[in-house]
Amino acid sequence: MKFVIIGLGNFGSSLGIKLIEEGHEVIGVEYQDSKVNKYKDALTYVIKADTADEQNIINLPIEEADFVFITIGEDVGASISTLALIKKHYKTPIIARAINDIHYTVIESIGVMEIIQPESDFATLFSHRFLLKGSILSIPLDDEFEIAEIKVPDYYVGKKLKDTHMYSVPEIKFITVLREVTKKNLIGNTVKKRKVYQDASEHTELQENDAIVVFGPIKKLKGCFK
Repeated sequence: MKFVIIGLGNFGSSLGIKLIEEGHEVIGVEYQDSKVNKYKDALTYVIKADTADEQNIINLPIEEADFVFITIGEDVGASISTLALIKKHYKTPIIARAINDIHYTVIESIGVMEIIQPESDFATLFSHRFLLKGSILSIPLDDEFEIAEIKVPDYYVGKKLKDTHMYSVPEIKFITVLREVTKKNLIGNTVKKRKVYQDASEHTELQENDAIVVFGPIKKLKGCFK
């Protein structure tokens, strides 16, 4: 896929590099020379432009992109002007970063449907994981349900999945098991990571350091992992 990222601060640049690593084409747009020079070799290419200027917006290859990200940092005025101009000239789907609640409301009023607040979103995800003992990652879907990655507690080690209390609760849906493997990192050091255990089923015997990925009501999950 092809992406245009406007604003190469910490979030925008990190997003662009990650998309490049996953095989996508990323065009960065940035006004500051230092950032243009810093990321010109990391992304597909980088354009220097003040996107609050309508003529510059018209000259950007946004029409060719699958998505355009507006990740401008603290300059709320530049962010809003850029959004309004892109909405005026293009139909490319926009994903916009909001700095605060007021900024969020203004972006929403412009008609942007997908708005992200990276700091706030991460804080929510990170704090939510502590609702469940042993939780490694927790993704709340609403106020009641979540998807959770939970380290297998000692009292489940050696049991088949079907013999755990969790498996007998109908509201909880088992997704998969993540099993620890040893591999070499980029500098040749041995590290341990969890990977999806492809043969996971109700007959899988849980091992120490396994993690279970499950979906269900938060209250029910709490009852199974105390």
